[in-house]
Amino acid sequence: AIPESLVIGFIVTEGSRNPLVFVVGVFLSNFPEAMASGATMKTVGLATWKIMALWSTTCILTGIGAMIGSAIIPDSGLTGDFEVFVKGMEGLAAGAMLTMIAQTMLPEACEKGGGLTGIGCLLGFLSALLVSL
Repeated sequence: AIPESLVIGFIVTEGSRNPLVFVVGVFLSNFPEAMASGATMKTVGLATWKIMALWSTTCILTGIGAMIGSAIIPDSGLTGDFEVFVKGMEGLAAGAMLTMIAQTMLPEACEKGGGLTGIGCLLGFLSALLVSL
C-alpha cells in the first residue's frame, strides 16, 4: 500500500494525469485481495471487528501516504533525480500489485475457477490497459 499511496499523491499534485484512473485501478486490484484475505481471516477465527479495524487502518495509512506523496513533490515539479524517484515508485507499485496477484490470487483462482481463469485475467488486464489509454 505504501508505494501505491505515494504514487496517488504524486499524480494528484503533478496534475498531468487523471488520478481517478490510477485510484480506480488500485481499488480494482486491491478489493479482491482484501475480500480473499478477509475471508481467510474470518475462517481462522479472527473477529469481524478486528478484520474491519485492520482494513480501516490500512485505508487511513493509504490516505496518509498519498498526503506524504503530494507534500514531497518540489515546487519545480518532476524534474531530474526526483522524476527518476517518482518513476521508480510507480514501477515498484505496479510490481507489488502484480506480485500480490500472481502469488496469492491466481493460484486459488485457477484451483477453484478452472481454465477460464486465465481468460478472465487477460480480459481484466486488457480492460485496465484500455482505461489507461
